[in-house]
Amino acid sequence: MRTNRSPATAAARAALITVLLLGLVLLCGGRSRAAAPSPAVRVDISGDLTESHRRNIRSHLALARAAEAGPLSTALFNRLYGSARGEAARALEPFGYYDPDITLSKRRDGDGWLVHLEVDTGRPVVIEDIRIEVSGAGEQDPVLRRTVERLTLRTGEVLDHPRYETAKEALIVRAIDSGYLKAAYTASRVEIRRKDYAAAVHLRLDTGPRYVFGPITFSRDTIDHDLLRKILPVREGAPLTPKNLARLRQSLFNVGYFSTVDLDYDLETGASAQVPVRVELTPAPAHKYAVGLGYGTDTGIRSTLEYANRYVNSLGHQLDLRLQPSERKSTFSSAYTIPLGDPRRDRLSLLASYEIENYDNIESNLFKSTVSRDHFRERGEFSTYLQYLDERYDTGLDSGHAALFIPGVRGVLYLADDRVNTTHGLRLAGSVSGSSEGPLGDVSFLQATAGAKGILSAFDKYRLIGRTDLGTTVVDDLDDLPLSLRYFAGG
Repeated sequence: MRTNRSPATAAARAALITVLLLGLVLLCGGRSRAAAPSPAVRVDISGDLTESHRRNIRSHLALARAAEAGPLSTALFNRLYGSARGEAARALEPFGYYDPDITLSKRRDGDGWLVHLEVDTGRPVVIEDIRIEVSGAGEQDPVLRRTVERLTLRTGEVLDHPRYETAKEALIVRAIDSGYLKAAYTASRVEIRRKDYAAAVHLRLDTGPRYVFGPITFSRDTIDHDLLRKILPVREGAPLTPKNLARLRQSLFNVGYFSTVDLDYDLETGASAQVPVRVELTPAPAHKYAVGLGYGTDTGIRSTLEYANRYVNSLGHQLDLRLQPSERKSTFSSAYTIPLGDPRRDRLSLLASYEIENYDNIESNLFKSTVSRDHFRERGEFSTYLQYLDERYDTGLDSGHAALFIPGVRGVLYLADDRVNTTHGLRLAGSVSGSSEGPLGDVSFLQATAGAKGILSAFDKYRLIGRTDLGTTVVDDLDDLPLSLRYFAGG
């Protein structure tokens, strides 16, 4: 008897059979993999070896690198195990050991393998002869001669290829830093006689010509060229080196007159190795404006308006104006600076400010005008100045008006690893100023201040900061001293 089946029933039965077959395949495959798991591998290296030897051997072992990536198949393990002895031997050659005795063994370690290399470095290859020759314009250069004498290669020492490469690099770098920009080795080889455990080193450096700065010219007349030459850290005739070129560019960029500084020179056009250098300058925008809004406990709500003229004229004069009105304390200040030589190191500053204070019981109107000769050096700053001070004040307890000429000196000394991002350092500051009743003003006094700030980085993310300030004033009657010159304690 024939039974009729619907198409839907037939499709369902076919789908069920397909699922069962697929599950069977996956189950069999899973059992197959479980029956032959990939073994884990550990590699152990022993022997009278330095840490550098161990690291180099491990980095050369393909077996160790593959084991770090994950379990290995048996076939891959056997292949890499077979090449381990040769790889370890080659890893010792850079250190002068060309005939090591290496015992390689393996044993089961749970489900994996422990591979052990017992390494005896054997007799080292010793440097028997060293020849280092310098030819070209630098053949008699005393700097290069001293460099050759101080190279870390010595006869009788074990041949160390990293040390050889370091010495080789040190000599050519010193040559380039001395102006021999085309210096190159015409010979650089290490000859090894394995049977004698001996090596000979031969280096021949051709320095080529020594290049020096020729005339240095500028592309722009925005700033007087005589002033720019005072800024330059190098002069005509100085060695043309990468370091000097970088210093020249950075010195002009740091002065603030230019947005870009590029150097154009051609070694092939230099006459007698004197290379003209043209400085391509792009002036920075002359005018700069800034607006700000803020709040301070001593000023209340305040706003700030600033204007700066980076170069008032071709002599490099600069002007800065600042207006800061606020609820309790409003200030207007100006600064006009005149370069005296290198503007980063020496300048004359003409300063003026007018300040109005209005606290609960204190009113003050203060005008100051200062002429200051400023010196800036790597480790500190020093200034001598003459200031005119005119102040009217009323504290509720006393009031007065004072007009004084105040000469003074001030300085700052930095003892720090980095003045911008200091991790360990000390900042010392001090000043002395005074006036005399009569031709200089209304009151005689002498005032001195001293301060120190220290920074110590005790931990990676934390810094300890300490600060102290001291001041003293010698005056007959403190009430005669203008309010702005008195010391107040508290907060």
